[in-house]
Amino acid sequence: MEQPQNPFRSGVMLVEKFIEPPGMNQSQFAQRVGWTRTRLNELIQSKRGVTADTALGLAKSLGTFTKRRMNLQAIYWGR
Repeated sequence: MEQPQNPFRSGVMLVEKFIEPPGMNQSQFAQRVGWTRTRLNELIQSKRGVTADTALGLAKSLGTFTKRRMNLQAIYWGR
């Protein structure tokens, strides 16, 4: 499979789809998913990767798919 020229970070998708639209801030979102604000911010800034545990937690909290989150991570770090 061909890698995208400019893959986006998984954290960017969290911000654009799950934090900004409902008008949340990072602290509110972190509380919603049961994380610290630091953990969330590190993911958004690509200082922390998406582990299987992270993907499962997000999928459960947000009603999303674990495989999609892991695929985004693999594409971003594989570039």
